[in-house]
Amino acid sequence: MSLDKKNGLSDKKDGFLGKADQSLRSPSLVDLAYDRIEAIILSGQLKGGDRLNDSQLARAFSISRGPVRGALAKLAEAGLVDHIPNRGAFVREIDLHDVLEIYEVRAAIERASAKAACTNLSDDAWRQLEACIHEMDKWYEKGDNESYFKLNLDFHYLIHQNSGNSRLMELYERYSREQRLFRHFSVVRSRMEDSHHEHKAIFKAFQKRDPEAAANAMERHVLSAKSRLVQAVKNVDPELSAV
Repeated sequence: MSLDKKNGLSDKKDGFLGKADQSLRSPSLVDLAYDRIEAIILSGQLKGGDRLNDSQLARAFSISRGPVRGALAKLAEAGLVDHIPNRGAFVREIDLHDVLEIYEVRAAIERASAKAACTNLSDDAWRQLEACIHEMDKWYEKGDNESYFKLNLDFHYLIHQNSGNSRLMELYERYSREQRLFRHFSVVRSRMEDSHHEHKAIFKAFQKRDPEAAANAMERHVLSAKSRLVQAVKNVDPELSAV
C-alpha cells in the first residue's frame, strides 16, 4: 500500500493526514516533518512495505520536498524507513524474529536503567512516576488499552530519562522505536492485567527505593512482554512458530 490517492490515503482533511495540511514553521521543518511522519508510521496506519511519497507528504504539510526528504533520511537512520535505490522510501518491514531479539537486548538495557534510576530518582521525578502509575490505574480499570499503552510508554521513558545515563537512553529510544508497532499490537491484543501487575511491581520497588528489586522487576516485565507478543501473534496466526 503506497501513500497515494489510489489507495485512499490522500492529503485531504478526512484522511489520516487530517491535520497535516497546516503549514509547518521554523525552527526546524525537517524535525517537524519527522514528527508528523513518525506519528503516521507508529500509529499503525501505514504498514511495513508501504511507500512514502515525498511529493504528497510535502503537499500535505505545505512545505517543499527538501525538508520531507531530510525527515525521511532521519527516519531511515532511526530504523523506521528503508530507502530503496530508484524506487523511493518505504516503511521498514520489521521481522518478528528481529523484534524478539530486541526484547532480549531491551531486557538488559531496561534492567540497567531501572537500577540506576531507582538510585538517582529526584523527588520531582518520583512525583511524575507516581502520577503516571495512578493514571495507568485509571485507564486499566476502564479497560482503555489505547490510553494505557501511551502511559506505558511514558512510564518506561520516565525511568530511562532519570537513569542519569544518556547512552542507555539513546539505546532504549532506538530499540523502542523499532518495536513500537509490535508493542502496541501486544498490549491491545493480550492481557493488559499481566502488564499492569508488572508495572505495579516495578513501581513498588521504586517506592521502597530498592534498586536491585527494581532491576529484577523491570527485566521480568520486558521478558514477559516478549512472551505475550509471541502468544498474541500465534492467536492471530496459529500456524506461526515464533520461537
